[in-house]
Amino acid sequence: MAPPRRPTRQDQRILDAAPQGIVGLDVDGRITFANSAAAGMMGYSVDELRGQPIQTHLQFSGPSSDGGLDLPVGAESCWREDGSSFPIECESAPLTEGGRMVGSVVTFRDISQRRAVDLMKDELISVVSHELRTPLTSIRSALGLLESGVVGVVPDRGQRMLQIAVKNTDRLIRLINATLDLERVNSGQFRMEKVVCDAGELMVQATDGVRAMAEAAGVVLEVLPREVSLWGDPDRLLQVLTNLLSNAIKFSPAGGGTVWMEAEESAGELLFRVRDEGRGIPADKLESIFDRFGQVDVSDSREKGGTGLGLAICRSIVMQHAGQIWVESTLGAGTTVCVALPSYASEVQRSLAAA
Repeated sequence: MAPPRRPTRQDQRILDAAPQGIVGLDVDGRITFANSAAAGMMGYSVDELRGQPIQTHLQFSGPSSDGGLDLPVGAESCWREDGSSFPIECESAPLTEGGRMVGSVVTFRDISQRRAVDLMKDELISVVSHELRTPLTSIRSALGLLESGVVGVVPDRGQRMLQIAVKNTDRLIRLINATLDLERVNSGQFRMEKVVCDAGELMVQATDGVRAMAEAAGVVLEVLPREVSLWGDPDRLLQVLTNLLSNAIKFSPAGGGTVWMEAEESAGELLFRVRDEGRGIPADKLESIFDRFGQVDVSDSREKGGTGLGLAICRSIVMQHAGQIWVESTLGAGTTVCVALPSYASEVQRSLAAA
């Protein structure tokens, strides 16, 4: 077998300019090439790395699925000459020649800073959870007692100030709870208790949960329940449908209007649609509204009372159910939010096929 071609000087300059570590391996897992970034991370020179087994530096997650050369995948660790290590994120791909595997290429990057940021974020979430939510709940209780007049009559001007304080405290509590929910969902700490659940029942429960809100806003709810079985966490799916309905009510015309919710089964999935008659969403905002604190207008959070996290939480929950969520909208003609989830029958078929 002919030895692998060495990179030209131009190739070497290009590879050395890459911020990621790039390593070439032979079929025995020994390093045949390393760029400057890889050598710098490992604490060796490029010449010193040639011929060394890659396992000395990159910790492997296990043998490849085809029984061939072990290749690192995902989040691993990189070990330096002095015995220290740091976390990396890596990808690998086989090199083939004439249908045979002759080696592989591994790319990796140092994610120490990302890990540090994640740790800081976790600590911040912990502080928010324990140090802010509890006193806020106590403040809300005290304000509620004052507003109700239990501890004495409050002058009209004071009553108005109490109402503002209660409203803003409630909004802050919702924001904290939504932030914690989103972090738990994204980190996998939000435990999903998946069972067989009825889509029609979930639709009815979600409608009942927002009926008082709709009546206060003069909005008519038109719901067509569909009796189809789903495999999922009923509480989390109910949270998604309730959030979509409440959003549709909030963004309905000032004089009222109608909000529709329907479901359609096709091709092994159930498609929920929640439609309103509101102002619509610009085409360039259809994706960004699923981002954290994403709002169509900066004044929406203040005027509508939302946190800007509801749709982000919905997307995380839907994705954990192997589903999809997207928005269709026309300015001035309303918005439709679509949620596609696998039906229970399709989930059973998929499980049988994988067995």
